[in-house]
Amino acid sequence: MELIEVVHDHSANKIKKLPPSVVKDIELKNQARRLANLAPIKIRIRVCIACTQAFESAGNRTCGCNTRSTGYIAGREII
Repeated sequence: MELIEVVHDHSANKIKKLPPSVVKDIELKNQARRLANLAPIKIRIRVCIACTQAFESAGNRTCGCNTRSTGYIAGREII
């Protein structure tokens, strides 16, 4: 049973992938969310708003290229 929806791009060989440990963590969270009747967390292909590179994301808008200038407030990414 796969709960993660992955949207593929035609240039898939240039996409930064999420580490396997992060994908496994999302799978575990999705199992808990399913039991609580919540929508699953989806992994999507996004384009970084800082460097315009494609990357897999479960919610962030940057790929990690500018970690010094990125912060989080209440769980949301702030640039």
